[in-house]
Amino acid sequence: MRKLTVLLLTAALLAGCASAPADSLAPSAAPDTARSETAPTEAPSAPEATPADTTAEQQAILEQLVDFGADTAGGSLKTACAAAALVEYLSTSTLEADTMTDWLAGLTADKQELLALNWPDILFRAQAICTDPAAEADLLASAGVTTDFTALQLDAVPDRLAAADAVLGCTD
Repeated sequence: MRKLTVLLLTAALLAGCASAPADSLAPSAAPDTARSETAPTEAPSAPEATPADTTAEQQAILEQLVDFGADTAGGSLKTACAAAALVEYLSTSTLEADTMTDWLAGLTADKQELLALNWPDILFRAQAICTDPAAEADLLASAGVTTDFTALQLDAVPDRLAAADAVLGCTD
């Protein structure tokens, strides 16, 4: 009975992790489809993100860093999900230092502990995705991540990760 309970809890955790990347990819998939149906002479419209929207997006990425404890069941898969979301975001955008600093200032003591626990592994996994996305593919697939990182432009991501680590790094 105990094994069944553990199995069901693990499945629920994995299902939650698997749905997060799919949800984050769904909005980006729809505009691609819409663009392919438009006349080829139309130029793609510029992003309509306001600074508040950008800040909200950045905060959503940052919140994924403290949504779990790396030392809990499914922690390695949740770490892979968080690292994948971070790399995917940083492949097209940056995390602003002011936004990270403000976000850090608003963390509860529990969330600060989770960040200190999670960040080193998330950073390591994100760097590994940038270095050799194909080598990380099996782990990411197990975590429910469907993004093809080999198709993304990842050249700027290591520098952006280093900038994030300078603000978020919890090492002494």
